[in-house]
Amino acid sequence: MKLVESQNKFIELPYITQAVCDTEVILASMQYFDKDGYELNHVEQLYHNHHNVDLSHDFLYHKANHVPWYTDADHSVHGVVLDHSMMMQRWAYTGAARKQIERLAKQKPELNKLLSVRPKWGFDLSIDYVYEGGAFELFHIEYDYYDYAEAVDEKAYYEEVISTIDWQGGVDDILRRKSEWKHLCSDDQADWKVQYFGFKRAFDNRKVFI
Repeated sequence: MKLVESQNKFIELPYITQAVCDTEVILASMQYFDKDGYELNHVEQLYHNHHNVDLSHDFLYHKANHVPWYTDADHSVHGVVLDHSMMMQRWAYTGAARKQIERLAKQKPELNKLLSVRPKWGFDLSIDYVYEGGAFELFHIEYDYYDYAEAVDEKAYYEEVISTIDWQGGVDDILRRKSEWKHLCSDDQADWKVQYFGFKRAFDNRKVFI
């Protein structure tokens, strides 16, 4: 595996400003509102598509404003393997879009969820180890930020750290110490493994609501 950083950048001001057709908003489903992540339900997709937000990257068919972070130049399918890596933004609503949502929320109260969305930025990197007869998760981080500058700085910092990691050396040691983590729950296993590589925790996610 040879990790390569993309040239994608975070968007500094992720705000939806344009209103859409009232009827479409009323008829579209507000189910499956993602309160923790970046996936967009049908109403949100209406606004994002009308605002020309990039939803073209279908990572596991999830609709969100996410773009690649790392790619694997070697396209590895065994040994150390990149499972997925992305950068994400969650957009909030202002201007004409917000005024429309406030008005239509009197008829469709679920729209108040959109009024409570705050912008956030995040990145995600998941690496597995695949061997004959099995596989296990080697490394997985998901970090969110409410502050754009902090997100940019932290991303640059972690890219420096990631560039120094000996993944294969880690595999050998982690397998030798399997008795220390195999009994742990999923989140604790993820923490144990990223802490081995010098990170504080695997998942540091932020709620979407203000």
